[in-house]
Amino acid sequence: MAEAQKVDVSEELKARFQLFLQPNEFKVGDLVCWKPDLKNRRRPKKGEPAIVVEKLDTPVYDEEKGPGSAYFREPLDFVLGFLDEEDGEFVLYHFDSRRFRKYVV
Repeated sequence: MAEAQKVDVSEELKARFQLFLQPNEFKVGDLVCWKPDLKNRRRPKKGEPAIVVEKLDTPVYDEEKGPGSAYFREPLDFVLGFLDEEDGEFVLYHFDSRRFRKYVV
């Protein structure tokens, strides 16, 4: 049974990697959401739309965390806007666009 689990995990890992590599063409004003199982931040929430505010020609890199962090040197190549859940204000954050897909209503 453990061998079957290893196969399942490796297949799932390959599938997620392929999804991660799947290209998207985003433009300012597009609504986007996380690709399935690629969410690595608290917001936007799973299935919650965000709007592309800016595409960066040169990504910025998250260097606040050390090399042991999942965020270390993550290329943040676009800015998304969404509504803050506490007060409804429009907030902007940088993200790695490879983790997103177009939002479908």
